Amino acid sequence: MKNETVHRILYAPPRGIGDMIFSLPLLHSLRGAYPQASIHVPMPRDKEGILRLIGFLKNTPRYLPKPSEDSLANDRWQASVRGDTKEKYRLEKLIYEKYLEGQEFDLALIPKDFTIDSITCPEQVCERDLRDAGFPTDGKHMVDRFLGFVDYLKIPRVMSFDLAVDKQKDATLNSGWRLQSDRPYVVLNLGASLGRKVWNDKGYSETASWCLDNGLTVVLVGDKDSFDMASRIEREEGRVFNTVLRQGYAFDLENFARLAFKAGAVVSPDTGVLHIADAVGAKVIGLYSATSPAKYAPYNNRLNVISRYGSDQNVQNIPSREVIKKIEEVVQK
Repeated sequence: MKNETVHRILYAPPRGIGDMIFSLPLLHSLRGAYPQASIHVPMPRDKEGILRLIGFLKNTPRYLPKPSEDSLANDRWQASVRGDTKEKYRLEKLIYEKYLEGQEFDLALIPKDFTIDSITCPEQVCERDLRDAGFPTDGKHMVDRFLGFVDYLKIPRVMSFDLAVDKQKDATLNSGWRLQSDRPYVVLNLGASLGRKVWNDKGYSETASWCLDNGLTVVLVGDKDSFDMASRIEREEGRVFNTVLRQGYAFDLENFARLAFKAGAVVSPDTGVLHIADAVGAKVIGLYSATSPAKYAPYNNRLNVISRYGSDQNVQNIPSREVIKKIEEVVQK
């Protein structure tokens, strides 16, 4: 297919924020090769902020459902939690066919082993096509896995993680309060999409105390499930700046990116905001247990990972001294 005949591209990645960050080099490559084309990404309404953060993507006309909105989405989520990949992908296909039915595209890229039967599109490329063409996907970091589509299409690679963020502005909380610091600071992100990824109060408290004793301000961030942990950490170490709200993150994604960019370090489990921090150019330290760093590490900070994945896969067994040592290394660079 000639590049000039491609006007509408569908990209249907896994729907997490981290997956969109991992897709950035692919997306920038598509934008460079097909400058006249619009790139459409189906997302749930509550994840649309990541499309705005990237800046040049469009949602599809219908939002994908959250688990609370459609039994297919709920069943898909349960399959994901169980680790039943085959069932998750079967349901994913049904969801796409239901919510994208009747839409028209010139090119569709689907990093799964299926195509979407309910859309009109002369060329659909899925991971099965990549493998058949000699571009293996197994065992690769997700960034490199997604870049297989670039090689399949024979378009130039653009290794860019650029986001639509003015990094020079101060981070602003949702309340409108502007976060300014005349001291270097470390961001500790407490939240993750799965509870088994989340570190513990003791580790965060000991890490916070060390940072504060060594001239580093500490900013706590997290989702609504982090509220109780953040409160306990604040009671244990009252010098922290706790932004965690009962209803969720106190920053939108753009302002979190600004906060991360200016930080001396960002410490976080494997979750979307970790990868936003990595993309924006922050020094990040990833805490890994249930997911493989070989596939899911912060791509630009792959050496700054503390992992239990190869042993007991228990994040609770990461000692604070290892995190503190890594913070020392990162801040001094």
